[in-house]
Amino acid sequence: MPSASSFYDVPMALNENLSGTYGLEPRLAMARLRRHVSNAKKYTLGPMPIELFMNEFLPPGSGDASRRLSSRNAFARVPGSVDVPARIYIPLTAALNKKTRHKARCPGYVFMNTAERSTRPMRVGYAKPDICCFATTNVAPVRKADHILRTELGYAELFIKVSPKPDVDFFEDPPPGPADTPTSHELLRDIADESVYEEAEKAFGLSIAFATEIFARQQRMFLFSISMSGSFARLYRWDRAGCIVTQAFDIRERPELLTEFLWRFSALSDAQRGFDITIKLASPAEEALFRDSVRNHVSAQLDVTGEELNKAVSAHYQPNRVAVVCVFESHESGVVHAHHYLVSRPVVSPLTLAGRCTRGYWAVQVITGQVAFLKDTWRSPSHTETEGAILLQLNESAVRNVPDLAAHGDVLDVRLGSPSATTRPTYQVTQTNDWVDAPWVCSVEGKRVEVGVLRHYRLVTFTVGYSLKTLRGTEELLRATYDVFVAMRDALVKVSRIHRDLSVGNIIMVKEPGDTARRGYLIDWETSDRVDDQGEAEHVGRTGTWAFMSIRMLRAGYELRRHTFQDDMEALLWVVLYCGLFYLPHNLSTDDLTTMHTGLFERSSRFKGGQIGGEGKSVNASDRLWTNHVQFGDAAFAEWINTVMDYHRPPPELKAEYKDMWTAERLDAFWKDFLQSHNLERDNRTVHEISRFDYIEDVSMTSLLRSSPLRDKRPPDDHSSQQESKKARAMERHPTLPPGPPSSNLRRSTRTRAALTGKKSSARPRVSTRKSS
Repeated sequence: MPSASSFYDVPMALNENLSGTYGLEPRLAMARLRRHVSNAKKYTLGPMPIELFMNEFLPPGSGDASRRLSSRNAFARVPGSVDVPARIYIPLTAALNKKTRHKARCPGYVFMNTAERSTRPMRVGYAKPDICCFATTNVAPVRKADHILRTELGYAELFIKVSPKPDVDFFEDPPPGPADTPTSHELLRDIADESVYEEAEKAFGLSIAFATEIFARQQRMFLFSISMSGSFARLYRWDRAGCIVTQAFDIRERPELLTEFLWRFSALSDAQRGFDITIKLASPAEEALFRDSVRNHVSAQLDVTGEELNKAVSAHYQPNRVAVVCVFESHESGVVHAHHYLVSRPVVSPLTLAGRCTRGYWAVQVITGQVAFLKDTWRSPSHTETEGAILLQLNESAVRNVPDLAAHGDVLDVRLGSPSATTRPTYQVTQTNDWVDAPWVCSVEGKRVEVGVLRHYRLVTFTVGYSLKTLRGTEELLRATYDVFVAMRDALVKVSRIHRDLSVGNIIMVKEPGDTARRGYLIDWETSDRVDDQGEAEHVGRTGTWAFMSIRMLRAGYELRRHTFQDDMEALLWVVLYCGLFYLPHNLSTDDLTTMHTGLFERSSRFKGGQIGGEGKSVNASDRLWTNHVQFGDAAFAEWINTVMDYHRPPPELKAEYKDMWTAERLDAFWKDFLQSHNLERDNRTVHEISRFDYIEDVSMTSLLRSSPLRDKRPPDDHSSQQESKKARAMERHPTLPPGPPSSNLRRSTRTRAALTGKKSSARPRVSTRKSS
């Protein structure tokens, strides 16, 4: 039976304008499903024998077996194959809920047809599980909730995804054989009919999407679910390492398997059902402390009052949804110290099933009331350095503009009791990885599935601010990113470390007490690395955020390259350009910005099993193909971005003059002088949107350019398919664009260049205050 200690219905992070949940836009649902399925092929293990699954993950309870309803003919009314899922989930729900005065299939739980609670059940982006299982104590809030909400996923104990026919099963079991004999069988069903394959892929994708959202709306370590293909069922166990799926069985012929699963499930504790019991509901007094502390910090950071302040606070606080999170800190003596922090709505919610799956919260220390930032994530234990240990080293070495460490540690598995001086602590870890070498594990697309263990980890810092995306204007953008550049240089010089993940999301702005301007801080050092005497990272391969990676680390052969400080410098350049395109005034239309965003920041290709890109960045570095079409409303920003692009990759006429300018010392000198000598705009924030397509993964750069105003309007020539293919490939490398705008708005910083090179120039830098229309 569930207890009051479990924390359900966790708030999710809001979008940029605080109008809705971030990352769950319905119109992008099909694109997300395709990504989910593509990723799941790398972490799905199966088919596990059903009895083994139950014995390993659902230990037999000690409940009164006399209260168990018989399994005989339990699901006889569930048809084997139908045209629509409702003809299965309606009788199945009735069978699951069947009970007498003293007996039930799953005591303490209720199964509900939740597909019918969707406002648009036929649309993927609005879909809800066909059936959800709820604790009886949680049925009332689910039934009271507006159907437009997704409350069901905040309270679901497990869910059932129903497909109408057996052939819509995405998986195929191997033929019968000895249980201990390794198999070379392919797990994914070979479906020749394209429409059936799409339906099966969609069904599996929805299961992943539902599991992912339940993890985001609840505090969980793992989750169970069931899929139905006609009357054939499979059981699933999901955690942050991946998914284990069982063999299929017909619930009409083998009803005892499903009833046994449900009976065992009903006897599980909160922790055995996957809940993280290191998190508890806050008391009314604790909630008041959290609300007031956060409100004061928001007011100090943003200088807002009234309704504007209330709205800003809503990004961090939802009434009646405040929790106490335990952060465990282990000491060399073996003693584990527990720190308690209050949290509510995260600023970052996990939107993928497997991986680090980070949540980020504004938090309040229970004892002191101090506002902090709490990062809840899953890390690889094979990495000997934790982010907290890295931050401690940075702090002790006086590296500027990095977060101040408060506490950190792996999350204890308190199901086994608290550690003592004579016992070693045990931690919350994934279990999918324990079965990669099991003989029943089949290959996926001809490849062995490799899944690594992940450990739950929490980090708290005293540095709490707002995303770089909240910049107010040119001045704040260039000063905050310069602060980050200072942090990068300090880390390199003082501790021989590079960040390796410069991105918009890894820069925050903080208003310190007594300051009038916000300072930039470089956060998220978990993927940073030490560098050797040649300035190269100790570990090969790339890491970071795709949109901002350097050209060198995006190209083929990346797996053999080592990250350098210059790669981080280039990533910071792309961060500044990105922010200029999305938050400063310029002349691009929505369609033009969408095309440019795709070409510069998103474009990728599959090559030898990996992902490569950088073509758009490379072309722009060579001849400014993209940026020559942008007229920024602030000439000073245009001057900065054009000068730094010239430092990075000078055009032919500047190659001799700008030789060896792409160094930390040269960039620092230019940037510092620029900030001192220019009167930068403070309040020219202008937010730009891009068009999003539900089929974005299927749209090539060629198609985007053909449909964009940046593409010539001439009708296509009538060439053969071979000629058209060659033309398309060439256009992806060098898209045809109209002549660029006058370049006066993009004048280089001639005075600064002269100061650095020792050459005089008669040109005067043009600083404009003109706003774009």
